[in-house]
Amino acid sequence: VHPDCVAAVDRAAALLTAAGHEVVEVDRPLGPAVWPLFETLWYVLALAPVPPERESELLPLTRFLRARGAVVGAGALMATLGEIQAQVRLGARRTADCDLLLCPTLAAPQAPVGWFTADADPAADFDRQRRFSPYCAVFNVTGDPSVSLPLGRTATDLPVGVLLTGRYGDDARLIATAAQLEHCSDGWDRHPAIWRGVDSANVNGSGVGRSAP
Repeated sequence: VHPDCVAAVDRAAALLTAAGHEVVEVDRPLGPAVWPLFETLWYVLALAPVPPERESELLPLTRFLRARGAVVGAGALMATLGEIQAQVRLGARRTADCDLLLCPTLAAPQAPVGWFTADADPAADFDRQRRFSPYCAVFNVTGDPSVSLPLGRTATDLPVGVLLTGRYGDDARLIATAAQLEHCSDGWDRHPAIWRGVDSANVNGSGVGRSAP
């Protein structure tokens, strides 16, 4: 994990502690052993119906995932689903004493444009994506509500996110705590210069951008 991502989590933990929360370290709900299960599901999810004559229009990564998913049998898929459900239950027990979980949003602050596809190898693309974003995948599996908050900054003043995750169905507590962190950190209404220099209805609607002609 990049030091800037760790620093952002440390800052969030300090802000939460100062606001009266008890912050403790806990075991992660799901570890690396669950990745092959999630990977199998990811392959199968890529098998949405596509007319054969249009397969060539799919991205190389999508074709790669579909090829992997096509060889997963029904028995293997059912076994994978069952094991993931068991792992999610075990993960819930590991974190049962916590109202919220805090971790980095990504393993690195940013990825350069074109970094994932630089090798023109879909397998390398997929591997880089999972290494860049391992934390979000955990909560894709558990189904718990999460929100990414820009609490950190890099040396070049780019935002670094932390991921705050609530219990299943407890979205209200999650959003309330996110709002509390926003208030404690003096907000995050910060935008690059280009944001204020464009003519955009979306930007202007927020009161930030230049007025449209």
